[in-house]
Amino acid sequence: MTPSGHDLVEPFDIDDGSLEGITQKEAFTLGVEWLMFRRHLQSGQPFKVLCLANNASRLVKMAERHNRFVEDRGTGYEGWSEVWVGDYVV
Repeated sequence: MTPSGHDLVEPFDIDDGSLEGITQKEAFTLGVEWLMFRRHLQSGQPFKVLCLANNASRLVKMAERHNRFVEDRGTGYEGWSEVWVGDYVV
């Protein structure tokens, strides 16, 4: 736990330099997508979500950490990706 009393609940997977050169607005948007995806994930139900392409790999990694079947299906539209999350993998 940090001195402020906050723990990191889950890795953000941003240590690869993937956020270098993006604006604060873009970083905020990626964070909002990440949180919304995490909330869907916690419901336990299968779902699909349209997201920014540069966030797709982070969302896939998160679903994998939660032992869920997951696919980044892409969309054919530049800058966008569709991530599909299925049932738990046992």
